[in-house]
Amino acid sequence: MQPGALDGARIVIVDDHDDLADNLRELLVDEGAVVTVAANASAGLLASRAGCDVALVDVRLPDATGLSLVPLLHEIDPNTAVVLITGHASIDDAIAAVRAGAYAYVLKPFDTAGLLNTVVRACGRVRLERHAEQLQLALEGRELELRTMVEAVAALLLVIDEQGVVVQANPAVATATAVPVAELIGLPWAERFVPAIDRAELLAAFEQTRMGSRGVALEGRVLRRSGDLVEERIIRWRLAGLAGPDGFRIYASGLDVTDVRGLERRARLAEKLAAVGTVSAGLAHEIRNPLNGATLQLQLLERRLSKVVDGERAVPLQEPIRMVREELNRLSRLVTEFLLFARPAALAARDIDLVATVAHVIELESPVALQRQCVLEMSAPEGPVVVEADAERIKQITLNLVRNAIDAAKTRVVVTVVHDGSGARLRVTDDGPGISPADLSRIFEPFFTTKESGTGLGMAIVHSLVERHGGTIEVTCHGGTDVAISLRRRVP
Repeated sequence: MQPGALDGARIVIVDDHDDLADNLRELLVDEGAVVTVAANASAGLLASRAGCDVALVDVRLPDATGLSLVPLLHEIDPNTAVVLITGHASIDDAIAAVRAGAYAYVLKPFDTAGLLNTVVRACGRVRLERHAEQLQLALEGRELELRTMVEAVAALLLVIDEQGVVVQANPAVATATAVPVAELIGLPWAERFVPAIDRAELLAAFEQTRMGSRGVALEGRVLRRSGDLVEERIIRWRLAGLAGPDGFRIYASGLDVTDVRGLERRARLAEKLAAVGTVSAGLAHEIRNPLNGATLQLQLLERRLSKVVDGERAVPLQEPIRMVREELNRLSRLVTEFLLFARPAALAARDIDLVATVAHVIELESPVALQRQCVLEMSAPEGPVVVEADAERIKQITLNLVRNAIDAAKTRVVVTVVHDGSGARLRVTDDGPGISPADLSRIFEPFFTTKESGTGLGMAIVHSLVERHGGTIEVTCHGGTDVAISLRRRVP
């Protein structure tokens, strides 16, 4: 036996034979054990509550049997090893002891060396079980920490099996897809959440991962459905694969870069607008001088014509003059828009009632909508919605959006003003055919238009004015076009 095999072991002897109990206690104490002696079952249970690794229990006790004591000791500590000692053994008793959960069944008279070996083995097993229990608790604690971290992290964490089915997902994936985590499990990821146009690239990345490539990276879109609305989020993924007992798994971590891509797009657009604005200013000034001269000469021509030609003979000559005048006026409006876009005037910002400002535009445009058999409606709170803004510029923004909506609508245009946090939101919605994805990505580009007579500066000017107010503008199409503008309470 190794020295110190019982060092620190806590042993309870439950036996009403004082001499035997004292001999056992002396034997075990010599091996380094901490021993408590109890003369009956009640005292033994009380002693074990202070801590017990091994209990040496006589089968016959004054107030109970050793067999009945085994489950009670295990209730106090399931890891306690119970060694039953008896002088009247039988096969039935031995079977009963095993069923009760006793570690060993020792017959009297026993060999002290053999009993000591039994106790050492029992202590060894108890220590292993307690150590395994501690490791299990530590593992569970670590798993809880990792699970908490996975659930709290902003990154999307996704596990997919060989068939492309979701095995695990964290709350960030649920946020990106608008599907609860419990409902995500078992869904085919590519078919359910990836646009058809992106699936081939995703499946190719999956195949690379299956072939052993590590750290496969790709960027793709994920569909987020909310009722009838479908939104696309841009996710930058990194994939890794691992074969395990349940088969091959693809582990994917992703970052939602939708807002980042939006900022990059707006930055590129701002650079383009600035460059085009500089060119437009120069062109507008170069065009305006000869345009003014041509307009004046046309007016002089009309006056001279009226002096030398009577009214009836002048009619055939007046028609081409009228057409030239209309074209010059259209060119003049275009030049004015150029200058407004290129060199906008400073904002005259003050507190305004957004509801009243927008309502004024609605009143002006209602006859136009009526003429085109379109219902123009406004929805707004009862009281004022106050923001700091340039009233004339807000009217210009609203006018451009309402006219575009009337041109596109089938039967109805709705203009909505609501409180939005500390600011306000203006929305213009029509029931028209909407805008194609290709055109939608270019809608704020200067000189881009789908109208035959459009200048392509209307939405560029709207975008510029909204940004100068410190706001944001978003255009979406779901069975129509929805333009949403968010304004701050104060202009930055």
